[in-house]
Amino acid sequence: MITPNKKSGFYIGVSCPGCGGELEVQSDFFVLACTHCGSSLRIIMPGTPPAYMIKSAENKRTIRFQIDRYLKKNSMPLTSSQFEIKSVYTPYWKIDAVVLKVRNTIIEHMRVGDEYNNYGYGGGEQTTTYEQKITDIRLVPFTITQIATERKIQFPFSLGMRTEYIKMIPFADENIDDEFECLPAIKEWSQVIDDLDNNASSVNELSAADFGINKTEIFHPVGSIVYFPYFVVESPHGEQMRQFIVDGISGRVLKYSTELLDYDIEKNETPGIEFGELGIEFHRCPNCGEDLPSRQSFVYICDNCQELVLLEKYSFVENQIFSAPSGGNPNDRMFPFWSMKLSGEHQEKIRKMFGGIYNSDRLVLPGFKLPNFEAMFRLSKRMSAAAAKLDLSPIEKLERHFMPVNLSLTEALTLAEVLIYRDSIGKGMKQSFREAKFSPEQASLFYAPFHPESYFYVDSVLGAVTFEKNLVE
Repeated sequence: MITPNKKSGFYIGVSCPGCGGELEVQSDFFVLACTHCGSSLRIIMPGTPPAYMIKSAENKRTIRFQIDRYLKKNSMPLTSSQFEIKSVYTPYWKIDAVVLKVRNTIIEHMRVGDEYNNYGYGGGEQTTTYEQKITDIRLVPFTITQIATERKIQFPFSLGMRTEYIKMIPFADENIDDEFECLPAIKEWSQVIDDLDNNASSVNELSAADFGINKTEIFHPVGSIVYFPYFVVESPHGEQMRQFIVDGISGRVLKYSTELLDYDIEKNETPGIEFGELGIEFHRCPNCGEDLPSRQSFVYICDNCQELVLLEKYSFVENQIFSAPSGGNPNDRMFPFWSMKLSGEHQEKIRKMFGGIYNSDRLVLPGFKLPNFEAMFRLSKRMSAAAAKLDLSPIEKLERHFMPVNLSLTEALTLAEVLIYRDSIGKGMKQSFREAKFSPEQASLFYAPFHPESYFYVDSVLGAVTFEKNLVE
């Protein structure tokens, strides 16, 4: 059901392992505290795409009213007493990714100036034109849905953006209403990826560049399955049979047809793909067993035994957290950054690409989420250049003013590939950096102090690195 404030998320369909209480969590949360017993819990995402479902807001009793209202509005005869309704859950792939767009355009400018004659006196106004070549490079979030089953009945191909604000619950037998049948999800993830690449290629072909080549490329697609409720209604009128497809959330008639498709939903035995299942476990220190803080972070230091706890396991990550010294500003907030040591073969190339980091052997990315990819790109370049000038030392405790690490190292590695590719495109390099997977020799996490000034956060060590306050407030 659509919530008034369009709050995104889904219900976790499991009980608290501590007290059995029902849990609720937003989709971008992975740590929470049980509201019943206070236990600190962690959501475990599966290795294969998970499946969710959206509960219907309509039922068979209200659907006829919705159809009659549609018929009356369109000056057509209302339904008869003969009326058949099939309730169907239809699967869709939901894909979240990052898109890099490169657009090359030529803008014509007009200049108006004084015209002079042979004697140096003004002879009136003269208009001249000139062209300016502009390359616009943008990184933008990208979400799309596409149907994952056969379309013998013409359900909508996409759900649009509704999966961003409609509440979902995990797909499970106990969550399926008795009157509903479920169509199988038969479109494989590999087919989805192929479709995305083909669509990006089509956009490039249709988007003609004024000079050079336009590019649209998709990075880091993450998929899940969403089951959406529909009602397929058949009602005779004279010798004619009419068919309606009704949206199970809004009650809106999506399709009206007098050409029925012979498709028995209940007897469809097409095997579907397997889904991953969400898990839940106690969010505890693996060393001493004490509860870890319930804030959203991929990195913790246990308050009881001071053990460093990383929710992701990478062999090249240092088992220490570092920090630059505070600048003494009482308003300092410590922001986390992933520092990735470049391998020898990549150092020279990336240093030249990321102008200004010649003295640094590391690529530095924020360890906190920024909604604007271009802002992340700028901050990454500035911090990569500044990293060599920071005096870092190990820390054993995370104070309250230390911000959580809510951008995982996995995401940071993917973003590093995107940012490197984005910079190579911006510099017009012919060599493609897309194929080479970014693989640092070593990675570590460090904190740097920033304080607010007007509309920005300014680093308190060098006073040179800034980013917009509204990106993290």
